[in-house]
Amino acid sequence: MQRKRLITAACYAAFIVIGMGMTILGPTKDSLTQKFGMPLQDGGIFISLNYVGTVIGIVAAGWLLDRINARYLLAGGALLVGVGFLLLSAAATRETAFLFMVVIGLGYGVLDITPNMVVTLLNKERASIALNILNIMWGIGAAVGPQIANFALNQEQFTLAFTIVAALALVLVIPFALISIPPQHAATENAGEKQSRPRILWLSLLPFVLLIFIYVGTESAFGGWIFTEVTQVTRASVSTAALATSLFWAGLTVGRIAASLALRKLSDEILLVGVTLMITVGAALLLITPGIESVALISAFIVGVGCGPIFPTTLAILNKRVTQAQGTVTGMIVALGTAGATVIPPIQGWVGSNVSGGMQITAIMGLVLLGLVVLIGRSEQRSLAAQPSTPPLR
Repeated sequence: MQRKRLITAACYAAFIVIGMGMTILGPTKDSLTQKFGMPLQDGGIFISLNYVGTVIGIVAAGWLLDRINARYLLAGGALLVGVGFLLLSAAATRETAFLFMVVIGLGYGVLDITPNMVVTLLNKERASIALNILNIMWGIGAAVGPQIANFALNQEQFTLAFTIVAALALVLVIPFALISIPPQHAATENAGEKQSRPRILWLSLLPFVLLIFIYVGTESAFGGWIFTEVTQVTRASVSTAALATSLFWAGLTVGRIAASLALRKLSDEILLVGVTLMITVGAALLLITPGIESVALISAFIVGVGCGPIFPTTLAILNKRVTQAQGTVTGMIVALGTAGATVIPPIQGWVGSNVSGGMQITAIMGLVLLGLVVLIGRSEQRSLAAQPSTPPLR
């Protein structure tokens, strides 16, 4: 029990730190573009490159989780995030800044998939609830991140935000070095069971890829451009824009807390239908009432609440479907889905064209997410009807 608590606490801490790290990029991307003489609408490039690294990190970590002790992945991910942010704060050219964004993304990817898989392993019977609680920690960090950025901006040293997150990430290396989580393949082999290579029907998992692709892209785009929307369209102060950004990420936390309670009564699929509708409603409210600060703040919070439960709940559904080689399969699917953050934020920036945050994209993507949730729900019903016994790997 003590070992389980140590592992869980370390994973919680990791999610708080990466939540901070990922959400300081939205408020600081404008300063990065100014520093390197780039047009404002190209600020999404920093977010996209960060997610390129994240995708690579997720794929690599997912594959390695089935093969090596998770401690090396957790400690290595924290090290990449910490060193990456220190190097980014000292970057002298646009090209080096781009490179360090990828390095940070690699660390994010490792620290994203590894705690999710570890917590799933420790809580197999209540995975949906456990994963939502884990991701609540991410939301806490995500709500704090913009305020760290706001503090740094008020000091007229925006790179101070990078240094703060770097220090916290490097501290995480210590507890991660003290835990041990053997790979599942090794544990099974030690028990004397011969492993055969699982057959994976990747095509049947395509809806999960698309859902995560659209979700991650929508979340990162809204989180990255709400600051610009509030300053450019609402004409509010930098502090108000930072508050809107924090409220969005705080909404994620509230959404996950609510989901961890609601899932005791509701099915995963019904919950997802409700929260995807909230995304479209929140974005539509922002679009039809421009220029009102209070509405912008409320809208950011609503979109955040809608986004919150989607990833952990989808991951729980996926892990019910996939019963073998979970690290490899989940890592690949999440990585492919995470690529959405390299596509949707730049599109939203180009739609905004220096005059808005392109929130039309968020409203549309909310409806697309709803359609995918319905598709997955029907697929689950067909799967249960066709396979009343324990299903094979799909």
